[in-house]
Amino acid sequence: MLSDLRYSIRSFLKTPALTSVILLTLALGIGANTAIFSVIDAVLLRPAPVKDIERLTMVWETDRNTGTTREPSSFPDYLDFARRSRNFEGMAALLADEVNLTPATGDPVRLPMLRMSASALPMLGLQPIAGRTFSADEDRPGGPAVVLISESMWERSFGRDPAVIGQTLRLDDRPYAILGVMPDGADFGVLQILSAAAYSRSFADRGVKADVEVWAPLQESEQSLPRSTHPIFVLGRLAPGATTSTAQSEMTAIAADLERAYPVNAARGVYVEPLSGVVFGPVKPALYLLLAAVALVLLVACVNVANLLLARATAHVHEAAVRCALGATHGRLARQVLAETVLLTLAASVAGVGLAYAGVHGLVAVAPPDVPRLSLVSINMPVLATTLGVAVLVGLVFGLVPSFQARRLDLQSSLADGSSRGSAGPGRTRLRSALVIAELAFAVVLASGAGLLIRSFWSLQRVNPGFQTAGVLKAEYQLPSTRYPADFRVWPNFKEQHAFNAALLQRAAALPGVESAAIAGNHPLDPGFTNSFVIVGRETEARTWPEISIRRVSPGYFRTLGLQLVGGRFFRDGDSTSAAPVALINAAAVSRFFLDRDPLGAQIRFWGTSRTIVGIVADEKFQGLTKASPIAVYTPLAQTPSGTGALLVRTADDPATLSTAVTGAIHDVDRGLAVFGVEPVRVTLSRSIGQQRFTMLLLGLFAAVALGLAAVGIHGVLSYGVTERRRELGIRMALGARASDIVGLVMREGLGLAAAGLALGLAGAFVMTRFLASLLFGVTPTDPATLAGVVATLAIVALAAIAAPARRAATVDPLVTLRSE
Repeated sequence: MLSDLRYSIRSFLKTPALTSVILLTLALGIGANTAIFSVIDAVLLRPAPVKDIERLTMVWETDRNTGTTREPSSFPDYLDFARRSRNFEGMAALLADEVNLTPATGDPVRLPMLRMSASALPMLGLQPIAGRTFSADEDRPGGPAVVLISESMWERSFGRDPAVIGQTLRLDDRPYAILGVMPDGADFGVLQILSAAAYSRSFADRGVKADVEVWAPLQESEQSLPRSTHPIFVLGRLAPGATTSTAQSEMTAIAADLERAYPVNAARGVYVEPLSGVVFGPVKPALYLLLAAVALVLLVACVNVANLLLARATAHVHEAAVRCALGATHGRLARQVLAETVLLTLAASVAGVGLAYAGVHGLVAVAPPDVPRLSLVSINMPVLATTLGVAVLVGLVFGLVPSFQARRLDLQSSLADGSSRGSAGPGRTRLRSALVIAELAFAVVLASGAGLLIRSFWSLQRVNPGFQTAGVLKAEYQLPSTRYPADFRVWPNFKEQHAFNAALLQRAAALPGVESAAIAGNHPLDPGFTNSFVIVGRETEARTWPEISIRRVSPGYFRTLGLQLVGGRFFRDGDSTSAAPVALINAAAVSRFFLDRDPLGAQIRFWGTSRTIVGIVADEKFQGLTKASPIAVYTPLAQTPSGTGALLVRTADDPATLSTAVTGAIHDVDRGLAVFGVEPVRVTLSRSIGQQRFTMLLLGLFAAVALGLAAVGIHGVLSYGVTERRRELGIRMALGARASDIVGLVMREGLGLAAAGLALGLAGAFVMTRFLASLLFGVTPTDPATLAGVVATLAIVALAAIAAPARRAATVDPLVTLRSE
């Protein structure tokens, strides 16, 4: 074996160009597979940090009126579920929040917080790395202000000081004692749970990676969170012997009992879903698609290398014949070939791992934030072991092709010929042609998938969000209740909040370059929350109506975002706290509730107040571009104050240049506020389709690599064929064949290979692209235009690859060829 390896190294050093091409081809395939597998290993294959994840479930509420199946629960419903269920050995309640941290020095910062019942951490099997968790007494309403902090925060803010236990954090102007430190990753699945919900998604709606920094006890009651509000996420652990199906049956019966007992629970049911499905379900299709794509890239690379090695073996056929004549067996020749291929793949694997290290950083950088456990992605020992196994397998697979060809060596003719000329018999030629057809077919399948995702993404970008993003900047904040009390005995006259809003709008409008400014309870890509409602005089109908989205905005909102007025009027400055309550509804609400009547002047009632509908506005897609515009009602911010806010400003210049000035304007009004989410609205909109962009970019990249390799393959086979057939071509030209005849001969052969590969690939694409259906928007998996475009593109690339060998064949000099005979 050592002799074989030494011989292989000398042999490859004699052909550095060919060796470099083989190494680069394999390194690309192996590196891409290693990078993608490292993501799948971290996201899907490593054990979850929670205990027995297969027994953990989400207990969602459903609403038959809206057709939604993933709604949070009310706190009283959660208590009833926990008390009455026998299929769960435990349940826990979660509530996502964000808080302002006021540090000893520097500006306030915004932190994601997870409030939870005392049963949550023990049920999940999570333990702090320092300190202790919450007690049941600390979870009661009015309990002590205590928190757990994340390991990252412990390191960042306290230098991992063990004395952190007992220190205080000032959150929303209130001191909290630190009980313990939770390890990084303890918020497993939180972002995915929030993202899956119909509403109450909290920091998941910011569209950026947000790890929980602070844990706090829930400390809620049926009075603070009545049955009519639904912010609670319910986790359950199945009892021994229970299944998701039995739990679903039991919870359906409990929900039916609650529906009969409480009118506010009308049309509400329960959906029990495995937690693993919520966390991993949305990303599995895309990750497995990418894994299949890189596997195809590796196949194309292997086919290409096999073709190159066949060509190399043909060039060395006389040498092999001499070795056989001197006593070498076919097995000995095959072992030499396998040694060469294994050596090549191991060297390519080293280079591939280097490419994978760079690729992993790129993958993590462009991956959407809802991909779980991205922080764990790395090239670790299991990944390296897998890469080594793949490399050896690849070496054996594409090494078998020239090995089998070596067994078919015609010793007598090869020695008699004295060279490799003409030694590539029809069987060897057919095999190389078949390999070219295969790699073209693989490239068609990949390119078809990429083309469909590109068409889908293009369709998504063309969706009108209902508002104008150009020139608009947003900045978000939350008013702490300590300085901005919300006393509902004087609703809606919250003087401190109104004073803040008035001062902020005045300062923002006065900034240089600002054309208009507005404040909204939720920015235009934040779904906000929904609420039940009635149209006065139509209360009986309202029993089957879905909840409506509540949008609280200042009068300048519609001008700032370019929202179109369909009928009636916009809000005015006169729609103040003391004025008659008014509202606007969107076109979707008109279509749903006012098809045969005029909505203007009608009364819509929610939160105990009837409001006159004075206008109709165009729809906004604030739940995402892929979803239909939801029904919505707009209320003046002065008449429905909000503790959360988004300042929106419009400018004719680049809105990003106003970031510092807008943040300064908010701090001028209240220095103690944490300002977050400061960015142009177009950036927020672009981030909302990040998962589609991620899949499209990677699949497009893999398709481009496969296409390039296929083009190189067909070019190489034809070029080598021309070299082998120089004698034949010279004779043809000596007998009167014109240059155009020779070009036509080579072109027909090349186009025949391309046509076969394209046809086979198109058939495969019709089958494989159906698995893309869940990832597509506005295009079918068998879209004729996309598939035709892919075939046309590959045909052009193949034609370009064929043209060079054809032109070279026409330059064969018949006199030189015949003289050499």
